[in-house]
This record gives sequence, structure tokens and C-alpha cells, in this order.
Amino acid sequence: MANLRAAILNAALAADKLHKQFETKGRAEAGEGRIDVFDMLVQNDIPVMFRPLRGRLGAFLNEDGSRGVIVTTERPLSVQRFTAAHELGHAMLGHQPSIDAESILFRYPVADHEAGDYNLQEIQANVFASQLLVPRWLLVTHMRRQGWTATDMSKDDVVYQMSLRLGISYSATAHALLRNKVINDTECETLLKVQPRAIKKRLADPHTPDDWRRDVWVVTERDDGILLEGSRSDLVVVKVKEHSGSGYLWRLDDLADAGFAVVQDNIEVDSDDDAYGSAVFRTVIAAPKEDDGAEGHVLLQETRPWQVKGEPLGSLKLDVDFFGPVDAGLHRRQRKALLGVS
Repeated sequence: MANLRAAILNAALAADKLHKQFETKGRAEAGEGRIDVFDMLVQNDIPVMFRPLRGRLGAFLNEDGSRGVIVTTERPLSVQRFTAAHELGHAMLGHQPSIDAESILFRYPVADHEAGDYNLQEIQANVFASQLLVPRWLLVTHMRRQGWTATDMSKDDVVYQMSLRLGISYSATAHALLRNKVINDTECETLLKVQPRAIKKRLADPHTPDDWRRDVWVVTERDDGILLEGSRSDLVVVKVKEHSGSGYLWRLDDLADAGFAVVQDNIEVDSDDDAYGSAVFRTVIAAPKEDDGAEGHVLLQETRPWQVKGEPLGSLKLDVDFFGPVDAGLHRRQRKALLGVS
């Protein structure tokens, strides 16, 4: 048991070392939100190739000092990110080559140890991946930005939105909250009983897409300045307060410029405010056009259309990267690095 504890501690420390090297805390507070594991692979000169892998999530290659990573193309972006972090853990911890099955998503070190059946190398890689992608300070960063309390983290829709901003799965987020003692065992079990599809349907209502494999991002003015990194089929639900009674309207031009198409645009009167000309709630649902992906800087502003140079009453700035899951071949960052493009 002492060897296992030492191995787990070493793996967590290795992840923390990368956080310091890449100044991830400052970047997250500035708006990145999720840990950019693919950039870490590129910056550490570890080629990462995406390939269809039957029954496998990824692999770590290490031959004659040449390291490389393979990640499946057949799973969602959140799984690709965890797999990449797991394989990066193998590389950072000096492990032997490894071909990793789906069991890496479910392996729990203590349980495996108590059963007398565990692979120390795989446990280390999983601990490394968890600490790399979900350090406690990152949970706190998102909670502060969104105004979420510890009580809110027992709500399935809040945990789901947290998972999107972390870039990991809903279930992994619930386990991370439990591991960091934000929620208790009972709350975690309750969260895990909820199917993400049910949450998505509730958040996207009244819009009904062709399928529910896509994620549903709910974006408010609290997300100002944040990076959203999702998939080609995802929906973005923008919820803002609009002072239309005073002539102010939200301009949505930048959504189209970034590659989004508006599929729903609803206005709801604030039932708690009976004053004439009071604000309304505007909900805009957008999706990447024809599943081609969306990328760029989005600036939404609440302005009076006839006042070209007038100061906006409100604004929402977003950076969007909706190209997941990663296709076969090299990651886009790897290709840019090879071409010398920043």
C-alpha cells in the first residue's frame, strides 16, 4: 500500500509540475477554462496521431527514446482529451509503451488495489490525467466565475455545464466534485443516476435536434471572455437580458461570422417586473452551420440600432472552437507547429 500511495503522489506531483510550466492557473482565470492537453503534447515534442481504434482508446509509444501518442477518433472530444492526458501521463512518468482500453475510464486505484488486481503504471497515468484536467483550483475558478455555490454543485444541470467548461464528461465531473469534497457520496450517486440526454433536452427546449449526442452549452454574461471548446454538432444557448423597451437589442452578427446558424430565437417577459418598458429575457439557440464546425472571436453587443457610435448597454465576448471530436491524422495544433504557424 505504501508503494501505491507513493506512486499516486508522484503522479499528482508530475501533473502539478506541468500546471506550473504552462501557467495553466493564470490562463484559466483569463478565460481558457479547460486545460489544453493537446497543446501540452505539442510543446513537449510528443506527436499525437488520431486513428480509428477498435476496442481501444489510445496508446503510448516509446521506442529508442522516441515518444508518441495515438488517440481514437471514435469517441467524443471529452474522452479524446482524457485519453490524451492519460497517454501524456505515461510519457511524463517515464512509463513503458502501453495500449489502453476503455477500462482507463473506470479504473479506481483503491478498489483495484483492495481486489489485489491492479497495474501501477495505469493507475499512475489515470491519477496524472485526473489531476491534470481537474485540479481543485480549476473547479473553484469556474464556481467563482459563474457564481455557483457548493449547494449548486448537487444540481445536474449545473454539473453538466461545469463538465463542458472543464472539457470532461458529466460523470467524470461528478466524481471530481466528490474527490475534492465539494459534494458527498449520496449527492454523487444521485447525479450519476441522471442521464445527460435528459439534461440536454431540458436545456435546449423548445428546440429539438435530430439527435442528442451533441452537447448543449448555456451561455450567459457570466461567460464574458471565456473560451468555449466543443464539437461540430453542439448547440449554444445564449441567455441574456434585453432592454428592448428602451430600444436596446442584442446584435448577433458575430455568431454567423464565426460559423453559427441561429435555430431558435425566443423572448420571454420578466414575470417579476411589471414596469412598462422593462427588460425581457432573450434566448438564442445556435449551432455550427451544417456540422462544419465554428471558430473565431464572437462579440455580442446590446445596442440601439440607430445609434451607430453609441456605447453598448451590455456585451458578451467569446472565443469559440467547435471542431471536435478530432479527425484522423495530426491535431490541428501539431500541424500548425510543423508549419511554423502560431
